[in-house]
Amino acid sequence: MQLRTRVIDDDVDAFVRDGGRQLVLLGAGFDCRAWRLPALAGATVFEVDHPATQGKKRVVMAREPTSARVVFVPWDFEHQPLAELPARLARAGHDGRSATMTIIEGVLRYLTAQAIDSTFECVKAYSTPGSPVAITYANTSLIEGRSEGGVGRNVVVRIVGEPFRSGFDPERLAEWLGKHDFVLDRDESATQLGSRLLGPRVGRIMSRRNARSHFALVRRV
Repeated sequence: MQLRTRVIDDDVDAFVRDGGRQLVLLGAGFDCRAWRLPALAGATVFEVDHPATQGKKRVVMAREPTSARVVFVPWDFEHQPLAELPARLARAGHDGRSATMTIIEGVLRYLTAQAIDSTFECVKAYSTPGSPVAITYANTSLIEGRSEGGVGRNVVVRIVGEPFRSGFDPERLAEWLGKHDFVLDRDESATQLGSRLLGPRVGRIMSRRNARSHFALVRRV
């Protein structure tokens, strides 16, 4: 989780350096980038999540200073169609003519394949060409229980009520994205990212643990 937070932070910094001023966090949860990252000063961060989760977050963060403009967009993903979200964002002040960075962190593995399709169609609808999307996803071998430890992980997440539902084959991700009008900029496994950010020793440790998470940056065509 620390690795995925770090790599997405780096992508946010790069987006802002290139002049980006709008972020959309789908399934924002308790993400605190709008409060943590100095680079977001003057930017607008649209946090999209369930009203109950947002209610708790707003209480906790009410007294925390932020130089970003945070716009909470209550959204029940289970009962509200994502096709309606672009219009809702527009009413909240989203500028459909300007670049938008979308963050989908720790979410896709819990969605059905149909829900993932709808998510990317939604992002495409409110994003201008070239807009980046930072995603995390699980290798299909983890979802299907084919990796070492995969069966045990799947049992645990089912018990807690959040089963893994979907993953991607890294070899086919670019093809899938192309069919949805996105292009792949970068895709790193947890092992590759550990080696890049923390050195070969950490990469070897993660490889032995058979880490199956991936961190990708894609762009709207």
